[in-house]
Amino acid sequence: MSSSRDALGRALVLGLSLVAFLAAGAWFVFERFGTAPSRPVPAVAVAPPLDSRPAPVVVPDVRATVVGVEGVVERTQGEGWVELRVGDALEPDDSVRTGPGARADLRMGDEASRLTLQEQSEVRMGVMSRTSHALRLERGLIDVDYRGQGDRVLHVQVESGTVAEAREARFTLLRRGTVVAVSTRGGMVNLSSAGATVQVGAGHRSVVLDGGKPLAAEPIPLDVLLEVAAKASAGKSLCLSLKGKVRVGTEVLVEGEPAEVSVDGSFQANVPRREGRSQVRVLAKEPGGATREMLLACRPPARAGPPREDSVKFHWRKP
Repeated sequence: MSSSRDALGRALVLGLSLVAFLAAGAWFVFERFGTAPSRPVPAVAVAPPLDSRPAPVVVPDVRATVVGVEGVVERTQGEGWVELRVGDALEPDDSVRTGPGARADLRMGDEASRLTLQEQSEVRMGVMSRTSHALRLERGLIDVDYRGQGDRVLHVQVESGTVAEAREARFTLLRRGTVVAVSTRGGMVNLSSAGATVQVGAGHRSVVLDGGKPLAAEPIPLDVLLEVAAKASAGKSLCLSLKGKVRVGTEVLVEGEPAEVSVDGSFQANVPRREGRSQVRVLAKEPGGATREMLLACRPPARAGPPREDSVKFHWRKP
């Protein structure tokens, strides 16, 4: 009886051992070859083929380009001045100047906007971008045909702190001495100085005197005021000593040289004698484009002896 129980116990132990062995084997097989979900593997970015990549966006530089030159026109290069040529691209801080009877035509950026620098004038280029064009008028007269493009603005500054701004306009800007004048032929120009701004619409002009506030806009004059007086007898070294009167904001050239016009419109000039000079040319130019010219004969040298009373008198002439 006891031997039967011993045999049964051994069989039970053997069966339990076999079950444990089979369970361990199944676990090993499952871990080694089972289909349990694998751990996520980080994705690796694969670069597309070179020929399928989009080309980088290149924004071209915005520059002023020279499209026309007449007479003697120069640009800065380093510390000096060199001849300006058609096709030259102007960098920020480049300056351009014109001599007597000369002019330069510039294209602003890659657009249809144009700027003409008239004789005896100088302009300094500023920063140009897709949203604004800037420059500085040092002296003289510029004609501007500025074409609008979105919210882009043209800023033209002069030394006195006066600024002319336009989005789309055709206008002239004059700076001689302490006088700044804007005449608008089309569109609208905002003329600002001394904390005040005047809108100068088509067919009107405004003037800034001595860096003060802009005068109220008024219609552009249709005629040119020019009155000139010369001494009855000039000195031995002078062909002519003259003084004159124009409207404030009018440009005056005496033998091609600018004469400074005061805030009341008066000007003076002494023209030296030289071989071949028998007369003096006085030219008055309104910023709107109208001109008037006067030719005055040189005075004979003063004779020796006490000066005559009329040697210091001026005799006024009008064209």
